[in-house]
Amino acid sequence: MHYSLKCGVALCALLVLLTGCKQSVNNTWRETKGYYNTYLNTPAELKFAEVDAETAEENLAVMYTPIGEELEKFVRVIDAKDVFPDLAWVDATTKRFPWLSGVAVVNLEGKVLMQRPAVSMKPLNVAPLLDENKKYGFRKLRGYVDETPLGNEAYVAMPFFVDNEMKGLVVAHFDVRSLVELSPKPEELVILAGEKVLWSGKYQFESTPFAQINWQQMLGEESYGVVTESGNSYTWLVRYLGDIPIVFGTATSQETAS
Repeated sequence: MHYSLKCGVALCALLVLLTGCKQSVNNTWRETKGYYNTYLNTPAELKFAEVDAETAEENLAVMYTPIGEELEKFVRVIDAKDVFPDLAWVDATTKRFPWLSGVAVVNLEGKVLMQRPAVSMKPLNVAPLLDENKKYGFRKLRGYVDETPLGNEAYVAMPFFVDNEMKGLVVAHFDVRSLVELSPKPEELVILAGEKVLWSGKYQFESTPFAQINWQQMLGEESYGVVTESGNSYTWLVRYLGDIPIVFGTATSQETAS
């Protein structure tokens, strides 16, 4: 298996607005990549696989963008809620983002103070969000993925404060199987949270190169990549949700034998 990686364009797929005009897509891609490289990351010199990188990027962008835009809207809403919310806010948030499994407000002991829906289909598990409090920034989003018999559940939480003292968490949780319905081609996506598979689409995950990657190491070095194996190329990018690295990948093209 041959790896070829490209830094600095993960944010691009989130911001590309696919209007059907290829020139517009290309311009947005270049502008966003330039912003990312200039202000957020300085890419190293890398060798690329012999694939049409532009087509690969656009292919993944088409599938990822609706999901990425929705996640960005959600992050802006919950990241701004650092005070104790009222029930109207909780109800409005679950209505605005129907792909959420639920929203809960808990104190520092994990006691549920408010919850919608009143009973979760999967048992609510906020303990890791509280037990590992020291690893998080004081006022930053935190998250983790809970493995359950009914499927993996992603949790994202924002601390709330009273008189500048942390008193608990506003917690939202979801099953990515509800979120992928926003993509025009969900069956062609693979979605991971670190080493945990959230969605494998039409693929047998263990037979894809994604299963062989050490994601902890990879994500410490790259934000985007192209993997080639047996003539197939696979493209991926990462988008952080709180401190959860959500990896989106797909098989992008068939290489021509030389």
